[in-house]
Amino acid sequence: MRFSNCRLITRMAVLLVCLAVPAWAGAGGAQSQEKSVQAGTAQLSEEILKRSTVFFAAPPFMPAENVYEDVVKDHEQGYFIVSLQSRAEFAKGHVPGAVNIPFEEITEQKSLALLPRDKMIVLTCDDGHRSMMASLYFNQLGYSATTMPMGLSHWNRAQSAAPYTASAGYPVSTEKTEAVPGKKIPTVPGKGAEGDALITERTKAVLGSGKPFFMDRAELHREQAKDGGKGVFVFSIQRPEDYALGHVPGAVSIPFSQIATMESLGKLPTDRKIVVVCYIGHIGAAVTLMLNQLGYDAYDLRFGTMGWNDTTEGLGKMKGFLLNLGLDNRYPVEGEKAKGD
Repeated sequence: MRFSNCRLITRMAVLLVCLAVPAWAGAGGAQSQEKSVQAGTAQLSEEILKRSTVFFAAPPFMPAENVYEDVVKDHEQGYFIVSLQSRAEFAKGHVPGAVNIPFEEITEQKSLALLPRDKMIVLTCDDGHRSMMASLYFNQLGYSATTMPMGLSHWNRAQSAAPYTASAGYPVSTEKTEAVPGKKIPTVPGKGAEGDALITERTKAVLGSGKPFFMDRAELHREQAKDGGKGVFVFSIQRPEDYALGHVPGAVSIPFSQIATMESLGKLPTDRKIVVVCYIGHIGAAVTLMLNQLGYDAYDLRFGTMGWNDTTEGLGKMKGFLLNLGLDNRYPVEGEKAKGD
C-alpha cells in the first residue's frame, strides 16, 4: 500500500513538473520577447536621437533680412526657398522665388524630389514654427535646411495667416524645478523601418495624426491653473543661464543642446501632455516633432518665452534680436492675390 502511494505521489510530482515546465518556458520566452522589444525600441529611439543631435547643437536660422538681401535681391545661387504655406495662402502671397510644398506634404516622395542636395534650403511659413519642424525632418534625412525666423509675420505681416501678437505678460519664475529621472521611454511605433524610411514613416504618422502641435500661451496658462497644473508637464529648453533669469513657472530645465539624449528622455512622462518652451517657439517646435516621432504626446508653446513675457531677462543675450523678430519688415511678396498689389 505504501509502495502504491509512493508511486502515485511520484507520478503526480512528475505531472506537476511537466505542467510547470511550459509555464517556466513561456515566462522565459515572454521575458526574452519583452527584452527584445525594449532593445529594438531603444535602438530605433537612438537612431532618431542620433540624427537629431547635430541639429540641436546649433539650430539653423537665416533671418529675413539676410534672405531678402542675399537670396531675393542678389539672387545668390546657393539657396533654394521653400514655402510651407497651404496652396490657398501661397496664392495670396509668399516670399518671392519660393517653391510651394504644403507642410502636410513634406514627407511625400514628390515633395522630397523637389529638394536639392547641393543647396541650402530656406524654409518659410506663416510664423516660423512649421518651418522649424520641417527643417529638423529634412536635416534628419541629410538635406541642408534652415529656417527664416517668424516667417511671413516678420517678412510681411499682412501676408501671414498666423502673425505674432503682443506678449501676454504672464508672470515668470527664477525658481528651479527638478524632474525625476529614470522614466521609461515610449515604444517607437512603426513597421520595423530603419534609416531614412524610419524617419519618414514616423514623421508621416505624426503629421497624419491630426493632432495640434502648438499650444497657445493662454491655453497653457489655463492648464497650469487647473488642479495644480497636473495635466501638463512643462519643460524649458532655454540655456541654463537664461532659465535662471526667467522662465515659465513650473517648467523643468532641459537645455536644447542636451535634449537629443536618452538621459533627457528619461525625465519626460509618457502619461501627460508635454509642453516645450523655448525663446520664440521655433526650436521648441523642432523638439516637439522629435518627441512625437519618439511616441510622446508633445506640444510647442507658440511664440515661446517671448510670447509668454517679452520683458524677462530669460530671453538672454539675444533679447534685442528676438524682440526685433516681432516687428514687420513689409518686404515685397509674390502672389496673384498679394495684398497691396
